[in-house]
Amino acid sequence: MPENETYREIEITVFRYNPQDRDSKPAFQTFTLTETPGMTLYIALIQIWSKMDHDLSFDFVCRAGICGSCSMVVNGKPRLACKTRT
Repeated sequence: MPENETYREIEITVFRYNPQDRDSKPAFQTFTLTETPGMTLYIALIQIWSKMDHDLSFDFVCRAGICGSCSMVVNGKPRLACKTRT
């Protein structure tokens, strides 16, 4: 990170639920991370998974907006995580 650049802290809220666990209760969980230039939601989710929560689960294949496997609801609208900027 260059010294003179400032990056903002962002919050990503995910809906957590494990339908295979009868005791699982649906809930939202919020993660705070530092945004990087050109960050997509896919990159943010990878960062959350690798640094904060290895239990986080989401799908992705192409990372190019072609296959649609990373589709999810973002702020109430269907989006592709690999194409949605933070």
